[in-house]
Amino acid sequence: MRAKPLIFSVILLGLVAAGYTAWWFYLAGRVRDGIADWVAQQRAEAALIEYRDLEISGFPLSLTASAADVSIRRADGLQWRGPAVIARARPWYPLAIGVELPGSHQAGLVQEGSEPALAIDAPAGAKGTVDLELSGAVRRMTVDLGRSTVTLPDGQQASLGRAELAAAFPETPPADHAATALSIDARLTGVRPPPSVKTPLEGDIETAAVSARIKGALPDRLGRPAIAAWSESGGTIDVDSLTLDWGPLRIAGQGTLAFDGDLQPIGAISATVEGVNPTMDSLATAGMVRPGDAAMAKMALTLLSRRSTPDNQPIVEASLTAQDGWLYFGPIRLLRIPRVAWE
Repeated sequence: MRAKPLIFSVILLGLVAAGYTAWWFYLAGRVRDGIADWVAQQRAEAALIEYRDLEISGFPLSLTASAADVSIRRADGLQWRGPAVIARARPWYPLAIGVELPGSHQAGLVQEGSEPALAIDAPAGAKGTVDLELSGAVRRMTVDLGRSTVTLPDGQQASLGRAELAAAFPETPPADHAATALSIDARLTGVRPPPSVKTPLEGDIETAAVSARIKGALPDRLGRPAIAAWSESGGTIDVDSLTLDWGPLRIAGQGTLAFDGDLQPIGAISATVEGVNPTMDSLATAGMVRPGDAAMAKMALTLLSRRSTPDNQPIVEASLTAQDGWLYFGPIRLLRIPRVAWE
């Protein structure tokens, strides 16, 4: 009599193992087909995609897709390449995917027939996550980038200690310009500007962070026509949180940004600023503000302050405004904003 329960248990375990095995290989097939479909769709939109040695592995506890020598270049100039891409998920919950980018990876935005307008070189690679909806649509994704080099349009190079990025998409695309199409959280630490570039403050930027929501239907390309269409339809960027720690300067604020008719940035951030006096002194020393204007600004901004730090430095609450190519802090015109070149 004791043999029957044992036989029943063995049969049940065998059925479970067979079912799980069938499930794993079904998912592996879906992953392979999904990659092939995505590549075909991107190529149909004039993207150049190359890779080799695509492999689906990890049985039984992991579902792992890997490929070597991956390169992508989209029609709008976005490009990326790296020696390997590895994506892992648990077979019992394949909607949460961990991504590894080992080795040295490069990404950039290239204008037709020119050098990259912006390029990022991550010698130590990166890692991230992708969360999917049941439909396969991306719900949220993150990227954690280690020390890297950023090449600017003029060829100057800045460096990043670390960059943490997160993007979240709504369940349904926005129906108008008032709805959110994309939520972004970004945090940069250890930012070192190019050595030969004149900056308002010395030293590295300790932290720069932003949480924002892009409103209105997202443009499918990064070119001027698509950005202009998004802007003209009422697209804006709501900044829920902005922080900057750079030497003596501390900024925290929130507000709204947009583009004017010439696709140059405009907007206003309600900000709380510490370190106004040493910052104005640094701007004057760097030749970015005339000494007399810096002294007048210090007096005016001190009068606007209602609080002070423990070392008696004013804490100023006022609006940071971008308008007509200039950056204003309250009534004080501070700096000319570099012009965005879309072509």
